[in-house]
Amino acid sequence: MGVEGKLREFIAEYGERACILLKAIYEELSSESGLKLGDFSVKGLRSRLKSWGIEYNPVPLLLKLEKEIGVIETSYRSTTQRWWHVIDRRALENALGECGVSSHNEIGDPRARLLRLQFHVLRPYEILEAFKRIQSRGAVSRGDLEFVRRIAFNELPLLIKIKEEAENLGYNIELREEIEVIEKIVEVAEKVILTGDSEKAGSTWRTRQYALREQSKPYTLTDSS
Repeated sequence: MGVEGKLREFIAEYGERACILLKAIYEELSSESGLKLGDFSVKGLRSRLKSWGIEYNPVPLLLKLEKEIGVIETSYRSTTQRWWHVIDRRALENALGECGVSSHNEIGDPRARLLRLQFHVLRPYEILEAFKRIQSRGAVSRGDLEFVRRIAFNELPLLIKIKEEAENLGYNIELREEIEVIEKIVEVAEKVILTGDSEKAGSTWRTRQYALREQSKPYTLTDSS
């Protein structure tokens, strides 16, 4: 059996885990890092997987890809690092096709394409940039809070629905960028709202303290004569 056939068996056996690893390897191939002792390293793979919210040791599957399938080979190994070289890049790209992932960042599945279209219709990048500008100003105005609240009750629920559907349908890789943008929007919105609430609470507390001080002052009559 050839490399491509073995990769199909690899995908059938390990499922999404295999596809995620192969996608990570391909993206490491395309990355422009500094000193490279091969096509990809364990450290680089772990970092990329972590950026996708996935943390596990890829070495056992990498050894399987090397020793049993023959699609990669060790190019450098020391006590602190290990690098691999991809022997058959075409086989790797075809394997990504088996996973339903394009090696050219294109999506073939109509459902995934629809989710991406719905995502862009809501102009999430504009929302994220607007939220970041508000956050960078430090002080949050009443108008800023109203803007964030409007987004939170209109566009944001739709974006969350897109994210949940993408994850439920298994498009974590194909729509990774979209999912990350939605998560970032929620993160920044939370910070803006919490900052605004804390400022409001602080202002209310200061007003109450002032009122209490005024009430505690002794009342004196002025001599009008």
